[in-house]
Amino acid sequence: MENQAKAFPILRLPIIVIQEVVSMMNPFEILHFSLISRIAKLIGQMCWRNSRHIDYRFDVEISEEPFIAFTKGERRWVYEITTEMDKSDQRRNWTDIELQYKYYENPIGGLKTWIQVVQKTLKATLQYIRINIDDYPTQNRVLIDWIKTQTSSVEKFVIDGSKLADDDVTYFLNTITAKWGLCLDTKLSDQFTINFSRALAAFYVHHGEWITVVQLLLIPALSISIVHSSLTPQELKVFFELWMDSKYHEKLRYFDIVLKSEQHLEAIASLPHTPIDKEGSWYLDTWFYKDMVQAGVEITRNDGATAFLGWFESPHSEFGLIRFCLYSNELNNALTA
Repeated sequence: MENQAKAFPILRLPIIVIQEVVSMMNPFEILHFSLISRIAKLIGQMCWRNSRHIDYRFDVEISEEPFIAFTKGERRWVYEITTEMDKSDQRRNWTDIELQYKYYENPIGGLKTWIQVVQKTLKATLQYIRINIDDYPTQNRVLIDWIKTQTSSVEKFVIDGSKLADDDVTYFLNTITAKWGLCLDTKLSDQFTINFSRALAAFYVHHGEWITVVQLLLIPALSISIVHSSLTPQELKVFFELWMDSKYHEKLRYFDIVLKSEQHLEAIASLPHTPIDKEGSWYLDTWFYKDMVQAGVEITRNDGATAFLGWFESPHSEFGLIRFCLYSNELNNALTA
């Protein structure tokens, strides 16, 4: 007679024991457990909302093979939608990623299904959206409209693409509110503008040629990063001069911009500043990055606030980038050997 493995009857255990077991599960395991029955679903929701699981971020990527994912620290659990039937329910594991494929003939339909499964089963809040506007151009707006029926805001919104996207980006930002961070990594025309509905912690633009000095002064973010810029040397100097006069961006903590010319460096060097006397290799080490400093000075605002202004190498320009970092109690020791 062959021995047959029997499933462990977890739902027959006392509720306090079940809760303890489920509280040790990762998002995949909790989700699969919650789909067993209505009771399992209630237990899964209860355990998901406890302090141990609230740290997981629920995010969605809309691309050629869309996916939903849970992230905690460096660890990710990903459901990827595939149109290849032979991949269905296959799993792959790496050091920091656990991936499971879900087959759907219509990838966007599959993505919608799993967003609803996660939100209805675990009552998880969608916190992060990344969309590549090139992959489903005819469905972008319809999909964003649908996501709004699930949530009207996310913590971070990332928009990618290789085509000019003024209208789509404007539509997305008028439909879904980014509460913490906004990243624009798609091409935008010189006529593009943004009407910010709220202040942001972080604002990143890769193709930032559309940003004039006036628009830059009005961006309500604690951290601003611009890769490709059309600002002239004099305009960049004026930006920092207005900060030093306490006229704009008094709450700015970080700012970096890739430089286009030697004249941009010269304009920055002509600002009133205090040299920093350090020998050997030294770094700017913050929560956002740790980079080797090529050169740096301190600039001071008229109210006494002081910021580090440093030059760093950049893969985007032979002239590097300028990085502004406002000193605070947390950043007093940011410059390290």
